[in-house]
Amino acid sequence: MRHAAFALALLSALASGAPAQNAPMTLAELVQSAGAIVAGRIVEVREERHPQYPSLILTRVTLAVERTFKGENKQRASSGRFTFFQIGGSRRLRSFHLPRYHEGEDVVLFLYPESAYGLTSPVGGAAGKFRLFVDPQTKRRLVANGFENLELLSDLPRTSIIVAERALAARHERGPIEYDTFAALITSLVNARH
Repeated sequence: MRHAAFALALLSALASGAPAQNAPMTLAELVQSAGAIVAGRIVEVREERHPQYPSLILTRVTLAVERTFKGENKQRASSGRFTFFQIGGSRRLRSFHLPRYHEGEDVVLFLYPESAYGLTSPVGGAAGKFRLFVDPQTKRRLVANGFENLELLSDLPRTSIIVAERALAARHERGPIEYDTFAALITSLVNARH
């Protein structure tokens, strides 16, 4: 058991090319750090062992992809599925700085580039996993991350966003934002980097 815990800690540090953090991040930071940005519905969450290191427990997450914003998604099959592996189980040996996933959950994920071990995780932990939901009163699709979008729209580059998005960024401090606006901001930031 101690070997598994040590290996989990070691691979947690190596799971992505960046240090683990679990703090609010700006949208520009999320886009810059992400190797893949995908939106979709989680259709499967499974715990399994790493094929090369059987003492390591992984969580395999599969999404039905609605939209790909960034990344060459080799895992995406013709069926429109995207699968990734995150260190730690969904029930046992869970890595507490990483978010959990639930089948049927609609999400937008900002994932680090895949490691040499075939692992990834959301950029900044809870900062890089956005739940997508419908406001019961307005029926609009909204998104919020684990920090309720705190600091998300800070320091957006002026050249990459339109006037309406700039106005939202100026007045937004915290709380859900409309998915369509969020998607437009992501697209603007991704395109500005290419």
